[in-house]
Amino acid sequence: MIRSLNTASRAMQLEQVRIDALANNLANASASGFRQVITRLAEPGTGPGAALPAETTPGATAAGGAAATGRAAAGGATEPRWTRATRADLTHALDARPGPIKPSGRDTDVAIMGRGFFEIQTADGPRYTRNGSFLLDAERRLTTPDGKPVAGDGGALTLEGDEFTIAADGTVTVDGQAVGRLKLVDFADPTRLEHAGDALLKAPEDMAAQPVPIEDTILAQGHIEGSNVNPVDTLVAMIEAQRAFEIQSKVLQAEDELLNKSVNNLPRTSA
Repeated sequence: MIRSLNTASRAMQLEQVRIDALANNLANASASGFRQVITRLAEPGTGPGAALPAETTPGATAAGGAAATGRAAAGGATEPRWTRATRADLTHALDARPGPIKPSGRDTDVAIMGRGFFEIQTADGPRYTRNGSFLLDAERRLTTPDGKPVAGDGGALTLEGDEFTIAADGTVTVDGQAVGRLKLVDFADPTRLEHAGDALLKAPEDMAAQPVPIEDTILAQGHIEGSNVNPVDTLVAMIEAQRAFEIQSKVLQAEDELLNKSVNNLPRTSA
């Protein structure tokens, strides 16, 4: 009976983790360049990078309805690959597939049409993003909305001049003169990237950023990439997770009542 209590309690904890992840995804459904985090139940003995069993937790299906099993997704993006678990637990992975591209009409907005991430310079080291909603600060540097410089091949990009354009290959031209090129990088397994706030991502220490070859760089000036969160699917998954949490809560309560009755009704023996 104690084991049943522990099982129900653990199940509630897992559902709460799923609910928190889904709630964060839903809250960022309209955030430019946001990448949702998806979860799946990992069984004991699951090998690194291996596809997990068919019994997945609701919400483990990535945007668009395709099951996230570590295959190469359409457009070259990598679907999540799941890490080893020593016991039944939830694993998290970044859904690296692209979001919708929409025109913004702003010259400082840039959308990545293919693979890769923009590199952003921060006090904590380089960070990465698909959010190309940039600005020009007082020094005419290309920055994120909160003032972090956008990296070019030679460092921060300064656009001193009257007119500038950003070509499809990332080359930045000011008043007809090339002044640099946006730095685009990619990773061996982008599903391992982690959210670092403000639509930024950080890479684990054992995974280095690799420059995207110029022939593979496809940018669109005056466009912006939206979030890859499907609000309807995410809301449905959250409702399912909440119901599962409630069921486990009732199981826990029922087991607790049975345990209480068993303890109180045990035959008493005199010393």
